[in-house]
Formats: sequence, structure tokens, C-alpha cells
Amino acid sequence: MKRITANWGLKLASLIFAVIVWFLVTNINDPIISVRYTNIPVTIKNGNVITDKGQVYTVLDGSDTISSVTIYAPRAVIDSLSQSNIVATADISNLSSLNTVSIDVVTNKYYDKIEKIIPSSDVVKLNVERKASKSLALTATTSGTLSDGYIIGDVTTEQNMVRISGPESFINSVSKASVDVDVTGFTSNIGTDADIVLYDADGNPLDTSQAGVSMNIKTVRVNIQILETKYIPVKYNVTGEPASGYALTGQIDSTPSEVLVAGRSSVISGLSVLTVDDDSLDVSGYTGNLTTTIDLSKSLPTGVSFGDSDFNGTASVVVYIGTVVEETFEISVNNISVEGEVEGYEIYVDDSEYDQVSLTLQGLRSNINAINPENITGTTKVSDILSFNELTELTPGTYTAPIAWNIPDGVYCKSAVSVYVTVKELE
Repeated sequence: MKRITANWGLKLASLIFAVIVWFLVTNINDPIISVRYTNIPVTIKNGNVITDKGQVYTVLDGSDTISSVTIYAPRAVIDSLSQSNIVATADISNLSSLNTVSIDVVTNKYYDKIEKIIPSSDVVKLNVERKASKSLALTATTSGTLSDGYIIGDVTTEQNMVRISGPESFINSVSKASVDVDVTGFTSNIGTDADIVLYDADGNPLDTSQAGVSMNIKTVRVNIQILETKYIPVKYNVTGEPASGYALTGQIDSTPSEVLVAGRSSVISGLSVLTVDDDSLDVSGYTGNLTTTIDLSKSLPTGVSFGDSDFNGTASVVVYIGTVVEETFEISVNNISVEGEVEGYEIYVDDSEYDQVSLTLQGLRSNINAINPENITGTTKVSDILSFNELTELTPGTYTAPIAWNIPDGVYCKSAVSVYVTVKELE
């Protein structure tokens, strides 16, 4: 007993020294150190606590991500941990009156050996609102540039409505839903799936990835018609006759005089002119120019449209009408011939009494002035000679024969002209 209690002070000092040595050795071999991890996601649990009340929540200020977490633990523990071992959760069951939820940060490995965990933030901030829904009409647009000679035709979507749900403030901020397809370089029809984008009233795209926002469809099939284009002239069919003493000059001014049309290649390739028939092109009784406007779209063939979106299809048309004049020309009988034969007989124009006939022509001054009488020819047919003289067959003699004149377009004979023809028996 005396041995145990003898020198107790020395023994106590030895014990304390031994503990200190053990502590120093332990910490030297496996000291407490720290490690810092960044951007740790927070898993939110029991969100139904809010959604079951007909409400939705959104995370504010990115508070569902912890910018940094510092862990203090022995070196051996730290060396065996990685960022994937950090588990951060926020249980909405513990939602505070300020709409914040405390973050619980643990590790799924060696948690009992960790001295402490210090996160840079410890709450998730939420915005809690009433849930709202609405339906929007889907619109489709195109971007980019087609190859030369092609334009966009019809753009359609296989579904024309989208239904969105989410926080009331977000839903109220949505102004439209649209899809866009890049058509750069295309020369044939396009069919593709495109993402639906929501926009606010200022045309800014909205983020639909935030919690609580849902769409019944996120993509839609878009069909885009690509049409070939080309310019073709416009031709107007004028009907009726101007008043007596007036005639069409043949000149028609049109603005535009040609149009850009669009359609499938198989249709466009066979279209060379746009022919216009319209009631407003009737010049009956006119004594001056006809001026009108015409909707050219009514004359477009099936499957063809205008290729210029800025053109409304209206053309301004002027049909020119001029005063008719008349002038008499002397035509040599040598310019008149007989058409047809009768066996055993010679038939020819008789020039024994006169070598010229008078031909009075009517027409616009410009057309009359262009006439050269030497170039005017005429013919009479054997059949016309018979009918004109009420004969069934020709016999030798001299007969009156009507003349059909070969005259330029735009001029007319004022009255009929006839000549004598001789029928002579061949020797």
C-alpha cells in the first residue's frame, strides 16, 4: 500500500506526461485538417406539403446550391471523402413563416468521425404562390436565309395549343408561345420537331426550368413549305370594241408589268405568263383610254401564289384608245391574184380597163402611216367568183370578183373592193 501511494506526485506527473505524449503522437500521425467543396446542390424534400394546398414554390436567389462547404476531420477521413459524399437536404415540412427551409448537411461516409461541417449558407429561400394555368395558341416562325429563288410558303404545327402551369406571377407574365426553325440553305419542304419557347410581353424568352413550371408539351412538329419563285410578265385580255371612230392602239401599261410568283417546281416550270381576264377590261363604247385597277390574285393558277410578301396583288392598268382615221391607197392590179383552177381554162385579173384599184383603209394614224401600198396584196378565189356571180360553173367571159386583202394588223377595209377577172379557154 505504501508503494502505491509513495511518490504519488511523481506518478501523477508521469501520467499527465504520457497523455500529452499520446495526444501529440496521435495528432502528428493523423491530425485534424479541413477541406472545402464548392457548389453543393441541395435536395428539397416533401414538396407536396406545398403542392397539396394548390400552391407552387420557386427557389429564390439560387439558394438551393451551397456555394461552399468546409469539413473538419482527421486526415485519414478527409482523404477518403469526395464531393459526392456530401448530402445536403432541405425538408419543406420545416418551412418557416419567412418561407425559408433550414439546410441539413451531412456526409454519407464516416459522418461519426467528422469533427464539424460548416456550410456557407444554411437556408433555402422559397417563393410560395398560388398555382395557375392557362392555354396559349402556338405560333411558328422561321429564321435564317433560304437559297436564292426560294421563299417560305405555309408554316404549320401539328398541335396548335400548349397548356402551361406554374406560379401565378410566372403564368401571368407569359404573353405567347412560339417555335422557330432555321431554314438556312433549304430548297425543299421541311418537317422537324422544335422546342416551344414562352415569351413575355416584351418578347423576352422565359425560363421554364424553374421549379413548379410545367407544360403539357415541350416540343411540336413543324412543317414548312418551301416554294420556288420566278418573274413572269402580265398579259391582259381586252374585250369589247371602242365607240365608232375609235380603236385600240395595242398599247397597255401595267404597274407592275411583271410579278414574282411562287409554287412547287412542277407548277412553276410550266408557267410563262400571267393571263388576266377581267370584266373591267371591257372597252365597249370608249372614246378615250380605259384606266382601272385589277386584283391579279384572281388570275393566279391553282397552287401558285405571289412570291413577294409586300405585294398586295393590285395592278394599275391603262388600255390606250386612239382616234380612227382613213386613207385611200392605189393598189396595182398586179398585186392581185386568183386562187384556184378550172380545168381547161385560164383565169386572170383583167387589167385592160384599169391597172390600179382604190382601197380605203381605216385605223390609228400610226398604223395608217406605216402602210406601204406596194406591199399590199389581194386574192380572189374561184369559189368566190362563182358565188358572187351566182354561177354553178365558169364559162369563158369576164366576171366581177371580190378581193380579200392582205393588210397589216390594226387597219381595216372601209368597204369591199372588186375587180374584173377573165376566164379564157385554153387552146
